[in-house]
Amino acid sequence: MSYQNPQILYFLFAIAIPIFIHLFNLRKHKVVYFSNITFLKEIKSDKKKRNTLKQLLILLSRILAISAIVFAFANPYIPNNSKDISTNNTVIYIDNSFSMDNVSEKGRLLDIAKENALEILNSSNKTNQFWILTNNFEATENYPKNKKEAEKFILNIKSSSEIRNTNNILDKIKSICPERNTLFIVSDFQKSSTNLDAIQSLDSNKSVIIIPLSINANTNISVDSCYLNSPINIRGNTISISTIISNHSDKEIEDVIINLSVNNTHKTQQNISLLANESKTVELNFTSEKSEINNGLISVEDYPITYDNNLYFSFKTDEKINICQIYESENKNISKLFSSEETFNYTIQNIHQIDYNILDKQDLIILNQINDFSTGFSSFIKSYIEKGGSICVIPSENANIVSYNSFLKQLNTNQFSTEVVGNIKISTLNLKNPIFNSVFSTSKIKDDINLPTINNYYKLQKNSNIIKQNIFRLENSDEFLNYYNKGKGEIYLFSSPLSEGNNTFSKHALFVTTLFNMGLFSVKTDNLYYTINQNSEIKLPKTNSQLENIFHLKSDVLDLIAEYSIKNNQSYLLTHNQIKNAAHYQLLQEDQILQTISCNYNRSESNIEQFTEAEIDNFITLNNIENVKVFSSDVSINQNIKNIDKNKEFWKVLVLLSLLFITIEILLIKLIKS
Repeated sequence: MSYQNPQILYFLFAIAIPIFIHLFNLRKHKVVYFSNITFLKEIKSDKKKRNTLKQLLILLSRILAISAIVFAFANPYIPNNSKDISTNNTVIYIDNSFSMDNVSEKGRLLDIAKENALEILNSSNKTNQFWILTNNFEATENYPKNKKEAEKFILNIKSSSEIRNTNNILDKIKSICPERNTLFIVSDFQKSSTNLDAIQSLDSNKSVIIIPLSINANTNISVDSCYLNSPINIRGNTISISTIISNHSDKEIEDVIINLSVNNTHKTQQNISLLANESKTVELNFTSEKSEINNGLISVEDYPITYDNNLYFSFKTDEKINICQIYESENKNISKLFSSEETFNYTIQNIHQIDYNILDKQDLIILNQINDFSTGFSSFIKSYIEKGGSICVIPSENANIVSYNSFLKQLNTNQFSTEVVGNIKISTLNLKNPIFNSVFSTSKIKDDINLPTINNYYKLQKNSNIIKQNIFRLENSDEFLNYYNKGKGEIYLFSSPLSEGNNTFSKHALFVTTLFNMGLFSVKTDNLYYTINQNSEIKLPKTNSQLENIFHLKSDVLDLIAEYSIKNNQSYLLTHNQIKNAAHYQLLQEDQILQTISCNYNRSESNIEQFTEAEIDNFITLNNIENVKVFSSDVSINQNIKNIDKNKEFWKVLVLLSLLFITIEILLIKLIKS
């Protein structure tokens, strides 16, 4: 407890006045004799006691009234322990992420944030220095501004695709601002990007003011992602694409219209309903046009958050899959399968006459019945897989087991042990493997299905350290076909030769399905789209070596010469966060259009759930963070600042108490008779 006028307390000696009055006002009773005074003596004694109590109560009320008046003029108060916000260094962070496009009863959140920032300027001293920060982290934000410069900067703030979490913002402030400053944080405090614990790490000499902006309703619909349902798409055929739509609200939303357009032509639409907080996968089918490059857009109508309403994507049609069979003894069934399909660009090479320049461009290499492997060839295959290539190993009837195992060991797959001879039936199919997508109508194989038989095979050595997926298993539980994922590359390993005399598999329908889908899934399709501020490297397609390696990235609002780098014989475009808008961008080499690069905004802010003012305040109170205060949204910035600076005073209460004691004194005198 402190006093603004402590010298007034000397007037407490005034309480001696009613005490003296009380003492000198005591009267001595005269003795009067009566014949029978016994009864009168009793009345006198009772009246004397009652009068003494009355006088003491009156005295007490007078003392208390005088004391209350004296203390009121001394003006006692409890000092405000908040950090001083009158420092000359003021930092204002304005959240300008897309979520600030949401609305409250007062309007758009970003507009309200800018108004609050201007009020802070007007409530500050003219000599203050201001650091105005946004999510952009621009170079101009690193330097202080005067009041006029700060005002101009605030008025020009616009929504940004940049997303910063609490740690990013506080680290930025520490790096560019003086240690002693007053920090204002104006944001909607989305839970996806806000870390309240980070506030505790702030220096105790920094005064922090939090200004949370609340929204009207927690609702938003977003188009989250999409993917093609087939790795190969032919011009003029039906193409299927799946998209994920999310409802970020606590209530069901009906009749959400999903539109699909390709090359600026509307293709199809679907109406769906979404339960509260539900995400739904929707399949959209359309017929592709004649163009090789397809620029697509999936969209919904939703307000006020609109940045996640559109999803841009692009892909090419009619790109053939390169498949090569390297043989010691050519498998005619394999050649017949791939050469008869327009989807594949099929070639064959003898193991003794290999053109490595051709091999390096293949999507799938089939190693068919090779007797043994040279060191150089083994090294090439290993490098090919590391770069994302796919191979299928079909052993030879005359295989050199030592050579094979050396080769398989280098690829980190199971190795061969003994050869098993006998008529053994394939009994188990792993229908969860992508090879069997859309092959069977049910998830179970009928017991009476006619499965192929194997005459001889190589038993695979067991190794618990090797990660694999079994596709076919024989009736004795031995493995017939295994799949190995090797980073970007893939390996399929048969345990038996696929010659006609050795098995019935090469004549079975499963042979066609298995090899055909191997070819399809060997394609490493380019990304349908990239995420702004997340993907700094974009994979470049194979380019014409005769053209100059200068790449342009072009749209209606952008035209830049892009840098590129080469990693493992693969070229990557370096964007350096120069792409800021969601759109289709043409990638050009000289005047030749190589492909379309589709870019979309990050969806991390689609879930607009936020910390409320009460939640933030409770967190600060529970953790006893004295240098952090929350401004009430119902009070102006100027009034909030005054409330923070104001001490807790008691003079009004003391004046009321004084009046109360005076009233009690009067009542005692009037109502209680002596």
